[in-house]
Amino acid sequence: MKQSESGLLQPRRLVQILFVLISIYIGWRFINYFTYLQTAGAAGSPARPPGVEAFMPLSALVGLRAWFETGNFDPIHPAGLTILLIAILMSLLLRKSFCSWVCPFGFLEEMLAWLGGKVTPQKITLPKWLDLSLRSIKYILLFLFIAGVFILMSGTDAVSFLYSPYNLLVDVEMLLFFLNISAIGIGIFIFLIVMSVFIEHFWCRYLCPYGALLGLAGWFSPSRIQRDGNSCINCHSCDNACPGRLTISSVKTVTSPECYSCLNCVNSCPVSGALEYNFLGRLGQNKYFLPTAVLLTFILGVAAAKLTGHWESALSVKDAMIFFEAINKI
Repeated sequence: MKQSESGLLQPRRLVQILFVLISIYIGWRFINYFTYLQTAGAAGSPARPPGVEAFMPLSALVGLRAWFETGNFDPIHPAGLTILLIAILMSLLLRKSFCSWVCPFGFLEEMLAWLGGKVTPQKITLPKWLDLSLRSIKYILLFLFIAGVFILMSGTDAVSFLYSPYNLLVDVEMLLFFLNISAIGIGIFIFLIVMSVFIEHFWCRYLCPYGALLGLAGWFSPSRIQRDGNSCINCHSCDNACPGRLTISSVKTVTSPECYSCLNCVNSCPVSGALEYNFLGRLGQNKYFLPTAVLLTFILGVAAAKLTGHWESALSVKDAMIFFEAINKI
C-alpha cells in the first residue's frame, strides 16, 4: 500500500499557487500601467507587464494566423502568442497539464469545487447524456473560433486586425470591461461561480475552448496514465478523484482529451504501482518529473521568447497613451 500526499504539500498545488501569485503580480503591475495611461503619466508606472497578454487568447490566435501568413511574429502582443505556443507545446508533451498546473482559472475552479464540497459533501453528477452533450459546447466554440480566424479571416485581415485600434489596446479594453461591467455581465459571472461550486470544473469541462484545443493537442502526447489490471483492486478511488469524471478503473491506458494530467487519480490510488503516470516509458513515474517538466517548458519558452525579441510589445508607451486618449473620446 502507498501513502499519498495531500493539500498544500502536493507538488501540483505548489506550482498552481506559484502561477496564481505571478498572475496577481502581473495584475498589480498592469493596474499601475493603466493608472499611468489614465493620468497621462502623473501617477502609476509606464512599465507594462507582457504577461497580461496570457489573458487575451483570441488576440493570440489571430497573431498565430498572421504569423502563418507573413512569417512575422506578432509585434504587438508577442507574449500572448508565445504563451499560446507554450501551452500547445506543453500539451503535446504532457497532455492537458497547462490547465491543471499553470492556468489560474483552473486553480479557481478547484477552489470553488472545494467550497462546494464544504456546502454539500455529495458531488452533483449530471446524467451521462447531459454531461456529454454539455462537453461538446467547448469543442463547438473552438471550431467557431478556428473557423473564424483560419478560414473566414484572410491573412491580410489578420495582419490588419493586429494593428487595429482595438487590438493595440485590447488589454486596456479588457480591464475597462471589468471596471465598467454591466448587470448582465455580473449575472453571467455569478452564474458561472455558482455552477462551478456545485458542478465540479463547470467552466473547464463544458465551456473553455482554450482547454478544448489543449485537450486535442494532448492526444499526440507520449505521456499516459496507465493502470495495471493485475494490481488494481477496483476500489474506484481513481474515478472519484478525476475532475474530468473519466472511468479510469475500466481502461488500461487513459487516452481521453479530457485528461488533465493532474495526477489526482494516481495520488488517490491506495495500491503502489496499480496506477502510474508514464512518459516515454517509465520516465514520468518520479513524482517530481511532471512539475519539473511543466516549469522547465514554461520557463524555457519564455526565456527563448525574450532572447529572440518575441516578448516585449513594439507599441511604445507614448503611442499607447495617444490611443488611450482616443478611446476616452469615443
